[in-house]
Amino acid sequence: MSALEMIAKRVEEKPIPSQVAFELLKIIDDEDHSMRQVIQLVENDASLTTEVLKVANTATYRRGEPISTINRAVMLLGEMMVVGVSICASSSIVFHSALEGYDSERGEMWDHSLRSAIAARELSKYAKRKISPGLAFTAGLLHDIGKSVLSEFLVGSSEKLTQQCESGEVADYLEAERTLVGTDHAQIGYALAKQWSLPDVLAAAIRDHHVPAKADENHRALVYTVHLSDLVSMLGGAGTGSDALAYSMDDNYQDYISISRDELPLLLLNVQEEFLKIKKFFTQPAKVA
Repeated sequence: MSALEMIAKRVEEKPIPSQVAFELLKIIDDEDHSMRQVIQLVENDASLTTEVLKVANTATYRRGEPISTINRAVMLLGEMMVVGVSICASSSIVFHSALEGYDSERGEMWDHSLRSAIAARELSKYAKRKISPGLAFTAGLLHDIGKSVLSEFLVGSSEKLTQQCESGEVADYLEAERTLVGTDHAQIGYALAKQWSLPDVLAAAIRDHHVPAKADENHRALVYTVHLSDLVSMLGGAGTGSDALAYSMDDNYQDYISISRDELPLLLLNVQEEFLKIKKFFTQPAKVA
């Protein structure tokens, strides 16, 4: 069996991070859905109810009196943020495993994904086209999901891939991955997104977050948001190992996001502050033996 065939098999075997999250996505994808449907689904999951209330009561969201009902919490956070909370609360294997192929220790994938999600949510406020902050958060959270599959096939190769990037033999780490195994973590993430029936806009953000100009025009604002959020997370010290900062920034982001390079350092500081506040309110994925 070839490497590509084995990768395809791993994609098929990969468990869905959160059944409730994807049930929520299906509901939200229906234009005729009601907020009550979302609230009922959350109310029927005791652990998710707890997590949603925790996040709604953080300093980032709460204003005034404590929030004690799911109705208020969902209205405050928004539907896509609730999806993000659901994924965070149920993704031990996906987010907390060590990525040996990237020389990434256990927990680094979680930190990078959460920081990217927060950065994407903040960057959505600068978008020239309206982007739901919750959608941006969820896209930022899932953008590197393909690494959870590809890592197995890169074990022992990180030094070689890093050297290829540093020498200019390849344009970036994505190309280095393709050179070695015939595909890359973004394409594998896209395959996972399609298998899990994620909305097209989320699938596009996962596939094109390193090459946002290739995204469909209808999805490009979100994809550029995730593109920048990934870099902001890495610049803040939350990478996923050997590929940290081994990608370039697409300056065309300014066509979709009204934030300058000079403003990015301040955003980075704000993301760091929010990350430290919010992280403890999400259920930390259980450590994998």
